[in-house]
Amino acid sequence: MSTTQYIDAFTRYLRHGDLSVMAPFCENSSHLERMAVYRNGFYKGCVDALAANFPMCEKKLGSDDFRKMARLYVDHFPPEQGTLVGYGKNFPDFITELIKDIEVKGSELEDNDTFSLVVAQKNFANLYVSLADIARLDYAWLMSLMSADSSETLTIEYVTHLIEQEVEFTDLKVKLNPSVLLLSVRENAFSEWVSLKTNNNDAVTTESLADGFVMLWRLQGAVQARLLSIAEVALMQALQGTGRTLGEAFDAAIALDENFEVSDAFTACLQNELLEININ
Repeated sequence: MSTTQYIDAFTRYLRHGDLSVMAPFCENSSHLERMAVYRNGFYKGCVDALAANFPMCEKKLGSDDFRKMARLYVDHFPPEQGTLVGYGKNFPDFITELIKDIEVKGSELEDNDTFSLVVAQKNFANLYVSLADIARLDYAWLMSLMSADSSETLTIEYVTHLIEQEVEFTDLKVKLNPSVLLLSVRENAFSEWVSLKTNNNDAVTTESLADGFVMLWRLQGAVQARLLSIAEVALMQALQGTGRTLGEAFDAAIALDENFEVSDAFTACLQNELLEININ
């Protein structure tokens, strides 16, 4: 038996629990029985990684039910890399599909589908309607934290220098730094996520804000997050990608809100180190 065959068989056993594939590599049945240690360790490592990557999701659902759901996820989306760092990219969509599946099946759920039966009895689809969005916020927070550093941050000092040189800084081509992420979530999902994160049950106000548009970014090693106004969404979306001029981005915001305070927004961008520019 080749090493490749052993690795293929062992991988199949870890993912599907088919112990028979390991029989050619074990001397007797007792050796086969010991293989469970490796499979249990595989699942524990994956589930622990999901719990670490989706902490508010686990907090909302409860550790026991979260781990049951996480184990189902591992069955459908086992890790494809040699590291569990960032594991769970498909977890939010998996939750969405799981909820839909439970809603459709209802009383037709199989008896061996223990987790689905439990959550169906809890009216899971209604009680945890925001769970997928909380998972998206958890993962966006993780991706922002792990994002590459910016070496071309547009600073207040550099803008001051441009003004002194009588350069029109609105003509500068800039873009959002790698840690800035924008996502849309269900109404009140961000408020609930913040409440879970801060152990504060007071809701975050959403008055005059775009429906669920959230921006996350890393500042001095810590991830920040807040809801955006409609004009701010237009500003940030204009700055995504390869970069637009500041003037074009400001125009996009003003088109939606003629009272949009450009100077305040620009100052906030500089203070929060949101913008990149090639200063070479």
